[in-house]
Amino acid sequence: MRVLTQLATIAVIGGLAYGGWTYWKPMAPAVKAGQPAAASSATRAAAPALMVEVATIAAGQILETTEAVGNTRAFESVALTAKVSGVIEKISFTEGETVKAGAELIHLDSAERRADVEAARAQIMTSRAQREETLQKFERAQALRRSGAGTEAQVADLTLQLRTAETNIAAAEARERSAAARLDDYILRAPFSGRIGLRNVSLGAMLDSKLVVTTLDDVSRMRLDFAVPETYISRVGLGGVVVARSLAYPDRSFEGKVAAVDTRIDPVTRSAKLTAVIENPDFALKPGMFMNVALQVAARENAVLAPEEAVVAEGPRQIAFVVKDGKVERRIVRIGQRQDGKVEIIEGLAVGEVIVVRGIQRVRNGMSVQTRPAFPEKASGPAAGGPATPNPEKKA
Repeated sequence: MRVLTQLATIAVIGGLAYGGWTYWKPMAPAVKAGQPAAASSATRAAAPALMVEVATIAAGQILETTEAVGNTRAFESVALTAKVSGVIEKISFTEGETVKAGAELIHLDSAERRADVEAARAQIMTSRAQREETLQKFERAQALRRSGAGTEAQVADLTLQLRTAETNIAAAEARERSAAARLDDYILRAPFSGRIGLRNVSLGAMLDSKLVVTTLDDVSRMRLDFAVPETYISRVGLGGVVVARSLAYPDRSFEGKVAAVDTRIDPVTRSAKLTAVIENPDFALKPGMFMNVALQVAARENAVLAPEEAVVAEGPRQIAFVVKDGKVERRIVRIGQRQDGKVEIIEGLAVGEVIVVRGIQRVRNGMSVQTRPAFPEKASGPAAGGPATPNPEKKA
């Protein structure tokens, strides 16, 4: 009895299994021989193309520069000292002010020298009076000689006296000029226009020629001294453009031109010294400031330029990815100067080609991609690699 029950149960289970199989068979998809069921086109949708950001290769100017460090100094600079010794009678300047060339700065006690000038002038007046008196006698002697009452000897004697009087006048005038020059030595004047530094003397002090009174600097223009390697010496010259920056003004650059090139190469550093002149109308630069210098050594027009981030290193080589007809093409490129986020392409790319800027890590050679501009604000036309995609770097 138990055996019959077990056989009946097995028959029921087999019937249910057969019915389920016959029910689901018409609904199963047809699978080709050797093809996994998971790869069926009916169950898997096509994957979309990778989206990348692109830019168009453009032509532009590239400036080749070499970098150096330098120091500023005033265009003209002098430590002012007096020619003679004396007591300071008057100080006519204020520290830090701007003075004109010839302005009086220090006046020493010069009473004795003024007396010498007055004595020389008095001697001139005396000599001129003597000449007038002798001239009158000479004219009278000539009149008497013409009338027969005078002699030739009197005329000759008065002629000699007249020449002596002229000589005395010339000598007195020379003494007056000498006294005036010595008097002027007691006045310290500015040799050129500039800004006065701190003074080291006080009113009433005894001043001698060894004591520095103050300094005078012409800082309306600055000299910038720096050095470049001798390999650049054939490519630099007078008038070369220099752009300098200081840590004191991180958001500002100062432009100048090369004014002098040393005639010698330093045998130790193998470099040449250059001096540039920078305009300094607002006196922002001070003598002795440390500057980072960029010297332009060459300028190339119509250089092939690409965004720096579009070129990546692959071992010793530089790689870029070009988009053509919606597919990626890997290129080996040779680069030159970098400038303002751009890199010069010497070999491997041409103007007008579209390259991947962002998404480089995910692309492979021959991969299909969709594109959009990496720099939308510069886009103005369609780019290769996708329909109606703006050109990211087309320039007017």
